[in-house]
Amino acid sequence: MSVHKEAPKGFRWVFCWYRRVKNSDRYLDAHAYGREAWCFLVRCK
Repeated sequence: MSVHKEAPKGFRWVFCWYRRVKNSDRYLDAHAYGREAWCFLVRCK
């Protein structure tokens, strides 16, 4: 997995193999796009 910057205060990184396309029932597989996982920031308490 690639190295990411440290998450800003109040956020954390989340990693998923699959993600749903917005406004659709389709799912995207990260492996089909040459990635190990999708990553995004999520606000935490």
